[in-house]
Amino acid sequence: MEFDWSDTICCCNAVNLSEKGMLLKTSDILFPLDTHFEIYIHLKGEVLEVPIKVNRLVKTDNIYDGIGIELLDPPPAYVDYISDLKKSF
Repeated sequence: MEFDWSDTICCCNAVNLSEKGMLLKTSDILFPLDTHFEIYIHLKGEVLEVPIKVNRLVKTDNIYDGIGIELLDPPPAYVDYISDLKKSF
């Protein structure tokens, strides 16, 4: 997972995935709530550019190390991927 922030491409891990959102584990970057930007999801050989909104900040040991995001327009390939993941459980 990648995103542009302050003219820097940042990489992060995504956890707690759903069709409409996820938690991104980030480094010590403080994102304002309701911030909108795009993330880049690498999925099955393609890169999906997805607009998001920051809904929640996660703080661990006095460090902001995660953001809860809403996917504003999830692409069908991503929704299908999540659906397939759910079926595998």
